[in-house]
Amino acid sequence: MKKNNEFNDLKKSFLEYKKKAGNINYIACFGKTFLDKDSQEYKLAKDVSELIIKNGFGVIHGGYTGIMEASSLGADRAIKKDKEKNKYWNIGVPMIVFDKELERSSEINLPPAKDISDRKKALIEFCDICVVLPSGGFGTILEALEIFHTNQLAEKFGGKIRPLVFIGGNWKKIFNSLYRNLDMNKQKNGESFVYFIKSLKELDGILSILRKKDE
Repeated sequence: MKKNNEFNDLKKSFLEYKKKAGNINYIACFGKTFLDKDSQEYKLAKDVSELIIKNGFGVIHGGYTGIMEASSLGADRAIKKDKEKNKYWNIGVPMIVFDKELERSSEINLPPAKDISDRKKALIEFCDICVVLPSGGFGTILEALEIFHTNQLAEKFGGKIRPLVFIGGNWKKIFNSLYRNLDMNKQKNGESFVYFIKSLKELDGILSILRKKDE
């Protein structure tokens, strides 16, 4: 019961922030935690989140370093250019144990999650679309696979489907390998909700299509 109450507090805070942002839809950005700020992946994450904001979506992310920090910076950069947007368009999802070692990257954060399960659940449940950046490790692939499987269940039994956008060729190679080596009998392979792309231009096109579907 206590754990449920803690997650409900996260959800309550998110819904309050969402209302202050204008009840927009949010896109979760996933990727590597430790990343060189001079890297192409870091720059790309900033450009991706800026593009997300420009397309009328909010950004929600893990709230600390690496891809999370870059996503926050890019979102803030876009927010500052548009008077119709405010700081609640950029939300971090911190966690108690990370607060001991890492600095938060966003001004607006949910209450810190008690554990990685609640943090991951919050990022997935509160978003409407998921974008996976090129760099990532086990944590990133676990998040992506959980969203993938949740979408599979939603397709079969009903529920919310969150489009899953992978940027970079490595992700397609990984999933092609999974398709070949896992038993996918009687299971769909995500063709209705998975997008593999290589450029910001492709992402812009997909976000435009998804935005129109919600209108």
